[in-house]
Amino acid sequence: MKMKSILKKIYSVLLIVSLLATHQSIAKQKKVKPQVPEPQVTFEAFWKLFNNHYGLFKVKKLNWDSVGNLYRNRVTATTSEEELYQLFGEMILLLGDNHVNLYPTTATGFLPVFPGGLLKRKDGVSKIYKVQEDYSAEAVKKYVQHWKDTSPNVHYGMLNGNIGYININGTDAMKTIKKIMPRVLTELQACKAIVVDVRAFYGGMDAVSQYIAGCFANERKSYLITKKRNGENTTDFTHSLTWYVQPQPMTYTGQVVVLSSVFTQSAGETFLLAMHELSNVRVLGDTTAGSYSDNPTFELPNGWMISLSVGDYRAANGKSYEGIGTAPDEYKVATKIELLQGKDVLLEYALQYLNR
Repeated sequence: MKMKSILKKIYSVLLIVSLLATHQSIAKQKKVKPQVPEPQVTFEAFWKLFNNHYGLFKVKKLNWDSVGNLYRNRVTATTSEEELYQLFGEMILLLGDNHVNLYPTTATGFLPVFPGGLLKRKDGVSKIYKVQEDYSAEAVKKYVQHWKDTSPNVHYGMLNGNIGYININGTDAMKTIKKIMPRVLTELQACKAIVVDVRAFYGGMDAVSQYIAGCFANERKSYLITKKRNGENTTDFTHSLTWYVQPQPMTYTGQVVVLSSVFTQSAGETFLLAMHELSNVRVLGDTTAGSYSDNPTFELPNGWMISLSVGDYRAANGKSYEGIGTAPDEYKVATKIELLQGKDVLLEYALQYLNR
């Protein structure tokens, strides 16, 4: 019996030692840093993603082969993450595309999203706007009575003079918007006019934008032509698709003023293209961002993510406004100082226009 007891104790000690050794081995394995691909591998993957998927080389008048040749020799086995980030940033600026964003992940330090703001090019110089300064929801609410939040993206109320107000800052699911808009338009149906504010409409689903625009249409009009990359050749695209704005079951066909901003982007801009085609609509404000295409996200070998424009989106007249933006019928912009004082000169101008 004593021998069995001694053997049992020895076995227990050996088991504990074995478990500790296994734990230490696992701990050491966890401390081993994952192998990061050579910088040249990541560069080639970056270049190839654009070569195979980017839809705007012709619009941007940019030869991607030449860009690759220009930057490829700057990447070596010793190129740091910061240097690679800087190089990719330079290549992105050449595109001048708000739908191209680099999302770095790094263990050596913090690298921000690039460009990390609204990119606009004027007189050959690129500028990144980090904060919107031409719109303030707080300032707007000083003018709007009975403000109602129907969803995170659609808000409405009344302005002086029996004028309705609808604020759209994104797109809900189609099922949701088809419930919201009829309810909103029913309440505003007796208004002599409606102001639709899309200054903070930063993007969403184009089909939902199409539906919302149809809530103000009295006839069917083409407003958008799209095609998307579908091959490794930079000229490989799907067949073109024409989009139409048409009356929905519940519509408001009275006078409509739309307020636009340089921060109105993506699905907000395709919404404006549709609204521009309607005879009862006038657009006031600023020229939009100029980023219309869909922009899916891809992963690079080093774990960084990159979004890019895969389509060529054009107005009904066949013209591309990528990097240019959609211009208003009349230019008027609220300033940061005015908005901080609670004064929205663009909204006031819209009211003056509708009360003429």
